[in-house]
Amino acid sequence: MISTVTLNASIDKAYQLACPLVDGTVMRVETCIDNAGGKGLNAARAVATCGEKVVATGFVGGNNGRLLCELLDADGIEHDFVHVEAETRCCVNVLEPDGRSTEFLEPGRPVGSEEVAAIRAKVAEIAARADVVTFNGSVPAGAGVDIYRELVTVVRAAGKPAILDTSGTLLVNSLEARPTMIKPNTDEIQAILGRKPESIDEIVAAAREVHEKCGIEKVVVSLGGDGSVMACAEGVFRGRAPKIDVVNPVGSGDTMVGAFAVAIARGMSVEEQLAYAMSCASANCLSASTGHFDMAVADDLRSQTSVERVA
Repeated sequence: MISTVTLNASIDKAYQLACPLVDGTVMRVETCIDNAGGKGLNAARAVATCGEKVVATGFVGGNNGRLLCELLDADGIEHDFVHVEAETRCCVNVLEPDGRSTEFLEPGRPVGSEEVAAIRAKVAEIAARADVVTFNGSVPAGAGVDIYRELVTVVRAAGKPAILDTSGTLLVNSLEARPTMIKPNTDEIQAILGRKPESIDEIVAAAREVHEKCGIEKVVVSLGGDGSVMACAEGVFRGRAPKIDVVNPVGSGDTMVGAFAVAIARGMSVEEQLAYAMSCASANCLSASTGHFDMAVADDLRSQTSVERVA
């Protein structure tokens, strides 16, 4: 079983427009799709799509929290949340006919110290029976900047792999807990190393340095349409994905994390892990619904995805 932890869950609304967005005017939405959102819940859907059992946890509250649980039920995602007093947030993604997207992200409502203590206990309980645990995204006010360090420590103490996909101080403060895998972008690498890699060669060197200096088993850097770089004990690998006509890129990074969790749980080689995760992320880009993709499409894309050792 794989568990995903989403401390700042949301109701994600995808608004599909029939014409380009015009500032300062009334825009009619052609279609609206509601999803249980937050990076960890996108990852949970990816895990389920890949055919593995998943349990989603984190914070939910209020009417939006109840709707979020109903949406997860409709997706067939098992959940075991800590229910809080504050209302779960909403986030909106406006999709234009030319493929452009504009996101509006609400901040998470504050949580209290008793609710934070409850999520620590919940993660410890779930980690005892999970094969892999992922921690995804931002956190609400009140959770504290060390919350992921504390939770990753709990999972690692249970002897389980922990994937951490976050940014800023939350990421930097958690490195000493030695998460099994992190997925930084170049700005986040700058926060860790004090310099921003620009070229592919610099990204390869920086990923390897973070792997070796911080003791992180896998450091994966997504390059968008240019693929990904992964540094690990077996070397540094460059993955390249086929060119596609993107429909909605939102949630693709989260899908990649969920697919990585599946690949790790299944004991794939590191090259297979990267190719598998990238193909699922690419398939997500071909779906209008955030965090949803067709596994048959992912399988087809996997045959077109290449991974080579570059260092």
